[in-house]
Amino acid sequence: RKIVEKAKELDVDCMFISGDLFHRQPLKRELKEVDSLMAGLARTKVVMIAGNHDYIRNDSYYRNFEWSPNVTFLRHEEMESVYFPELHTEVYGFSYHSQEIRENRYDEIKPQKTDRINILLAHGGDDNHIPIRKDLPSVSGFDYIAMGHIHKACPVSKLGKTLYAYSG
Repeated sequence: RKIVEKAKELDVDCMFISGDLFHRQPLKRELKEVDSLMAGLARTKVVMIAGNHDYIRNDSYYRNFEWSPNVTFLRHEEMESVYFPELHTEVYGFSYHSQEIRENRYDEIKPQKTDRINILLAHGGDDNHIPIRKDLPSVSGFDYIAMGHIHKACPVSKLGKTLYAYSG
């Protein structure tokens, strides 16, 4: 609630949720409550993925939940993106469909078009949750990587020329 209120106050263009919005499988009523909060950010584009705690199980309410028009949930297991022409911005990401992903799935990810702002939502960073190489040059095509999983905020850092941060 505090973050949504702050986003309203600042009139932000985008809000990114890089997984683990919940620390377990969300109930349908919880999704409705969160969606109602985010719907109040009608001008703000909200883009989110599921992480290792709220991963998309076969019986997950994430699978069929209808989000408000300003919310995009990147629910697939493979990389997908959403483009916002009015912001000249494309946001990439994929959701967890299991509690652990041990292979580095970010090694080969590159934005499709370099003539726009490219943002990656990424969740992981340890051995059991998509290890991330700090020297990876292939992600340098992204302008920003919004990181999730590590529960300690860190200052904005650089990975090649790309800025990234864990929100904490």
